[in-house]
Amino acid sequence: MPNNASIQKVLRDVLDLCELQWQLLSVDAQAAKRKLTAAAIFSTIAVALAGSALTVLLIGFGFLLDELTDLSTGGALLTLAITTFVIVGVLAWIAAKAVQAATGAMAETKSELSENVRWLKATMISPSTSARNQMRRESFRSGLEPSRHYTPDRVSPLTER
Repeated sequence: MPNNASIQKVLRDVLDLCELQWQLLSVDAQAAKRKLTAAAIFSTIAVALAGSALTVLLIGFGFLLDELTDLSTGGALLTLAITTFVIVGVLAWIAAKAVQAATGAMAETKSELSENVRWLKATMISPSTSARNQMRRESFRSGLEPSRHYTPDRVSPLTER
């Protein structure tokens, strides 16, 4: 039953591989969670800043700018609105970069999973030529090896002498 032993070894390897893949996914998911938390914080700050800046700050500084410069009230409010949107744009860009970093954290897991699936496919299609199984030749006997089954004939090196 060498074929059964081969299948058992492959299944054991597949289960070990699944366990390692799950552990890698868990670690990467924790890293992605931390990075997404930072992205959520920056996004929340950007939204809160944009909301408050559009109301209180723009109106207050617009009137102040109107009093301190030769700008009209409309010109002062417009200048402050543009400046505020530049700040909001910078914060949104930082948040977008944090989201990209979080999705990049899963790249290793995806790469490992792809490699493991390719190995499993190669092993299942042609187990004797699989790179891993070439290291374990005892699992795959060739037709040239003598059979080790019980025979009723007396076979002994002493009877040939």
